[in-house]
Amino acid sequence: MKLLATQTCVEVHQEIGWTQKRIIETTFDIKLFDNQLNVKDEVFPLTSIFDISYRKKQERNAMGFLYLHTNRGVRTFYIKEDAKPLVSAYQQLKLKRPELR
Repeated sequence: MKLLATQTCVEVHQEIGWTQKRIIETTFDIKLFDNQLNVKDEVFPLTSIFDISYRKKQERNAMGFLYLHTNRGVRTFYIKEDAKPLVSAYQQLKLKRPELR
């Protein structure tokens, strides 16, 4: 298993105390390997992925969205960094392997 690309994603949680509301951001990585994609504790075989796309404004620290299109539906993740390396690596892999098309 060879690691091809990594994308950092953000989870946003709100905690409400007696006098304040706090927004807590935690990060995790999506890892693209030559045979699967790992998201936290979930593993997606590449044959179950139809496409990966993203939408992000160019503004600094703007929150964007990464869309993972699978045979179980579309998963959406928050991102703060450009996802072009992950998407490009997936598209290159898809071109090389006909069973992924």
